[in-house]
Amino acid sequence: QIVVVDDGSTDATASLARDAAAGDRRFAVMEAGALPAGWTGKSHACWCGAVAMQSQWLCFIDADTVARPALLRSAVAVAARRDIDLLSLEPRQELITAWERLIIPAGLCALGFAGDLRRTGDPGRAAAAANGQFILVRRATYERVGGHAAVRDEVAEDSAFAARVKAGGGRVALLDGATLVSARMYRTLPQLWEGLAKNVTETFGGVRATAIVAALGLLLAWAAVAIPAALALTLLPAGPSPLGAAAVGIAVLASLAVTGMHIAASRYFAIPCWYGVLFPIGYTLAALLAMDGISARRHGRIAWKGRIYSASSGTAARR
Repeated sequence: QIVVVDDGSTDATASLARDAAAGDRRFAVMEAGALPAGWTGKSHACWCGAVAMQSQWLCFIDADTVARPALLRSAVAVAARRDIDLLSLEPRQELITAWERLIIPAGLCALGFAGDLRRTGDPGRAAAAANGQFILVRRATYERVGGHAAVRDEVAEDSAFAARVKAGGGRVALLDGATLVSARMYRTLPQLWEGLAKNVTETFGGVRATAIVAALGLLLAWAAVAIPAALALTLLPAGPSPLGAAAVGIAVLASLAVTGMHIAASRYFAIPCWYGVLFPIGYTLAALLAMDGISARRHGRIAWKGRIYSASSGTAARR
C-alpha cells in the first residue's frame, strides 16, 4: 500500500500522482490539509500518511528519491534479520550544479570528521541519527513512541524520532543505501541554502558545536593551501637548507594527502575530480551557510518550503 501525501504543493504534484495511481488500488493520493499549530509540515505529512496505512511496517520516503526495484524488500529483510525497529538509509546524493558539488561534499565530509554515526547502532549510547529521505519502522514501534506526533515541532524530525525510538528501547540503524536509492535534494542555490541551513545546528549537535566545526573546517581547508605556499615563499628563496626543504616537503605532502581525500570524495559522488581540488571554496561556502543557520536559530525563525517556523515552538506561518 502506497500513500502519496501532498503537503500544499504549488505545482502539478497531486494531479500527476493521481494520474499515475489511477486504477491501482495499492496507491492512494491524499491532501495533508491545513497545517495545525505547533507542527512542522514534514512531521504532519508523515503523520497523515501513517494514519492512513494498515501494515506491519511503515516506510517514509521523500518525494525527491529514486528507488531501485529491490529497495523495500531488501530493507525489510535486513531489518527483520537484524531485529531492527527503525532502519534509515543514506541515499546516493545526485549532485548536478556547481553549488551542489562544492557545498554538499564539504558538509558531509565535515559531518564525517565531527561525528561518529556508529553511535546510532550502539544500544549503550543515547545518540541516534536518521535520514528522513528513507525511514523504515515497525508499526508497533511507531505507535508505541507516539509516531511523528511526538516530534511534531522538530525541524530535524528524522533524528529526533530515531532518538525517541532508541530511548524507548528500540534498535536503530543508519546504513548505506547508495546502491538502492538515490536523491537529488536541491536544484538551485536558494533551495540548497534554505534546505541545509534550516537544520544545520541539529545536524552538528547545537549552535556551539556547529560554529566550532564550521570555523575549524574553514581554517584547516585554507591552511592546506596557505601553509605550503607560505613556507615555500619564506624558506626556499633564502637558499638551500635541509631543514627548510624538509619543512616545505612535509607541508606539501600533508596538503596533497588532504587534497587526495577530497578527490576521492569527488569520485564517490560521481562528480569531476577537479572539484576535489576546490575543497577550500566548498568549506568557505559551507561555513557561511552554517553561520546563516546559526543566525536563524538564534533569531528563532527558520524558513522551509514556503513556511516560516518558530525555532522554539514549531509554529508555522505562510510567507
